[in-house]
Amino acid sequence: MDNSAAAKAANEKADKAGFNEMELSAIGEVANITLGNAMTALSVLTHGDIDISTPDVEIKNKGDVVRDDLEEYIITRVDYVKGLDGFSVLFLKEDDVKILTDLMMGGDGHGMFYLQDISDLHLSAVSESMNQMMGSAATAMGMMLSKMVDISTPTTIRMEAGKFVDDSFKNDDRFVQINFDVKMNDLIATQMIQLYPFRLAKAIADLFIVKKQQNDGQSPF
Repeated sequence: MDNSAAAKAANEKADKAGFNEMELSAIGEVANITLGNAMTALSVLTHGDIDISTPDVEIKNKGDVVRDDLEEYIITRVDYVKGLDGFSVLFLKEDDVKILTDLMMGGDGHGMFYLQDISDLHLSAVSESMNQMMGSAATAMGMMLSKMVDISTPTTIRMEAGKFVDDSFKNDDRFVQINFDVKMNDLIATQMIQLYPFRLAKAIADLFIVKKQQNDGQSPF
């Protein structure tokens, strides 16, 4: 398939999903900046250098995840309480959570907190790190959208991914999934997943496009 045919196919797929190419690009750009700020906050908490890949954005049907994703994750949800209407969810692998907790507790990443089973202490540590991370991400998003964006205190649980999506996305049949690779020194090389309800992701993309066009001196209409 040549580049023009590939681009046409991508556009048709995006249009069918309710996003056009510009909106998909916008949500990817927003994710890149907000997640970059989130990981900067995490690097301060863990005293390590963190690199992330360019996020990959997908439109997912809830039924596909409910049926196919049976893996257990540590799942953190934050609700937007100012500036936006909706919530964001981050999926973390258990081994990654153990390493992060051990680092936050002053270990080398493979100390006693890594060797323990997931406990309330691990969930508490993750909630604290997510509070810092998603707070930084919300601040960055607010600056991009020129509005105050604030979040709730994170809720962190351990659950099968498909079950969580089924329980939490009751009013949403689709969502936007953002996949990004995370590397922390030689301790972590993993993929993390962030979810937005479809309606929230579309609102963020459209707000960002309007703001960017205004900054460029273009009419959004």
